[in-house]
Amino acid sequence: MKIILEGAPSRAELQDVAARHGVELVSVDSLADFVRELPEADALWTDPTVYDAERAAALKRDAGRLKWIQLKSMGFDIVKRYSAPGGVVVTNAGDAYAPFVAEHALALLLALFRRLPDALGQMAKHEWDPAIGAGMKTLDEAVVTIFGFGNIGREIAARLRPFGARIIAVNRAGTPQPLADETFSRDQLGEALKVSDALIVAAPLTESTRHAIGADELAALPRRAVVVNIARGEIIDAGALSAALEKGVIAGAGLDVTDPEPPPSDDPLWTCRNVVITPHVAVMGGELPSRRLAAIVERNLVRFMKGEELEHCVSLKD
Repeated sequence: MKIILEGAPSRAELQDVAARHGVELVSVDSLADFVRELPEADALWTDPTVYDAERAAALKRDAGRLKWIQLKSMGFDIVKRYSAPGGVVVTNAGDAYAPFVAEHALALLLALFRRLPDALGQMAKHEWDPAIGAGMKTLDEAVVTIFGFGNIGREIAARLRPFGARIIAVNRAGTPQPLADETFSRDQLGEALKVSDALIVAAPLTESTRHAIGADELAALPRRAVVVNIARGEIIDAGALSAALEKGVIAGAGLDVTDPEPPPSDDPLWTCRNVVITPHVAVMGGELPSRRLAAIVERNLVRFMKGEELEHCVSLKD
């Protein structure tokens, strides 16, 4: 069995996985290498950051043996954009990174609630002004709406509960969630936003979630509310977000993802005093994320070798 490995993340751990099971794992670092190795490959372990139109075309043209694509990420919108050959099973990283992304969401939320951007601004000017405390908020009894209640959404909710927050889950059908105090369908999002102190975006990017948070949704939030996005930048209408921040429609935003990435140097987000931006690093957490991913891939490899159904299969249809 031959598997192509592309993309730097978790490379060493995945090489160990292949070695334990006697699988030939070929690491490639260029499109030319990818195309050369593809005709004899049974599977592809890849990072969506390197998946592009050229690779998708090569897969359709030359991947006669390929039956499985394992993504190193939870998101699979790039593969949906360029597609994959019919008959090829696509799996993602499942819940490998969910705890770390959830921690990051809380870090951004707490930074906004406790006015850390203002405190850092004071530090830069060597100022000591306790007046910033007047605008601080607490998570205790705060209403937090989580848009998208999959692995990440549930991990966020589990971490919010000890703070005493009231949690509203928003999912496609409004299916009740044990970790949420209330659950709304996507069609009821506006109703949830009206009573929210914070909105956390944790949904996958699909055609139905692209720009799901626009001017109307932001206007539905109370002016005291903040928005946190650790999912995909395109889920929030970037222009609507900038306008809402500039006009005081919302109180602030914590963004690990933007649209585009990175924001242009003249993007007003860079200079908003009530915005915290991190460069799409929510999945980071030392060595543990790579170990968790490797464990998921290894389970799937064993299943693949036995001809069993794989875990964390994703649909490339919306």
